[in-house]
Amino acid sequence: MLAAPDDAAAWLARAHPDRAHAARWMRSAGLVLLPLGVRWSAVKAPEHEGLAAAADIGGPVIHDPGGRCVYFLVPVVVDPAWACPRTEFLGAACWLTVPAPSTTEPPGIHWVRPPDARSLVNPTALREALTARTAEAVS
Repeated sequence: MLAAPDDAAAWLARAHPDRAHAARWMRSAGLVLLPLGVRWSAVKAPEHEGLAAAADIGGPVIHDPGGRCVYFLVPVVVDPAWACPRTEFLGAACWLTVPAPSTTEPPGIHWVRPPDARSLVNPTALREALTARTAEAVS
């Protein structure tokens, strides 16, 4: 069950050191820059493989059509030796542009699946889905 957009926005804003600042940006601009490695981290994947993998797994997923990539929100600590072809683990010292939970369609950065304020993407399931898609893309 998806959380109400206000609940999901509050959940996202809690990742920022200044929650009020994050909430203002989300309301006014529809986007906010949030630090990773605080409440969650992210895995960046190429657009085609990422969108295909997103169909097979649960949890919050962001599509950045301009950057031609997909971001999966994962737990803060994932296997430190994250190894999945053509992907990048983004944790502490990284920041991510995050759309408001109500932004679920293009143009621009948007949620493929908005956060529900409770669950993140399972990194093991993500690795399996992306590895399968990457193998298909290479062959």
